[in-house]
Amino acid sequence: MPKQVDATALRKDIREAARRVFARQGVQGTGLSHVAREAGMGRSSLYHYYPDKDALLGDLLAETLRDEAELFRVSLRGEGSTEERLHRLTDACVALLDTWAAAFRMMQDFRLSDASRFAGYFREIRDEFTSCLRAGQQAGEVAGSLDPEPAAATLIGAIDGLLLQHFLDPEALDPEALRGELRRIVARVVAP
Repeated sequence: MPKQVDATALRKDIREAARRVFARQGVQGTGLSHVAREAGMGRSSLYHYYPDKDALLGDLLAETLRDEAELFRVSLRGEGSTEERLHRLTDACVALLDTWAAAFRMMQDFRLSDASRFAGYFREIRDEFTSCLRAGQQAGEVAGSLDPEPAAATLIGAIDGLLLQHFLDPEALDPEALRGELRRIVARVVAP
């Protein structure tokens, strides 16, 4: 009886292998043969699931951005006050610094090659932040004088900037100190 292959699981394994190789070598310096080797399969087997590098990159980028956007959605739409939801998000982001730093090189390559997709992604998470802050204003938890959209962009920029610093010098900043400072910044931003 022929071996049954779970194509969905195998495609996910290939994307994980690609993520590791791209993180080490960058997108430009990596071919499908590198990914196949990392995934423990022959190139011809990989081509059955991903006919070219662009198809693999498209799936990998879509999966990554979808997962990150979901993290923002779940955190910012969850239960609790505006401050609690923002703390939940910043705590989750700090907890993911090592994971995100490992993929940073790959994501930078993606940002350069597909800026319009990243603009849409940042617009989506900025809208989530903005909606959370506006809801906080309506509930009297956030100052009415706060302009939610620039405040949202500033908080996203702080998280993105910390990720860059963690990628460049992972030992320089203590994640617990970062978590505490982000919580203080959030408290100041949302103070009514």
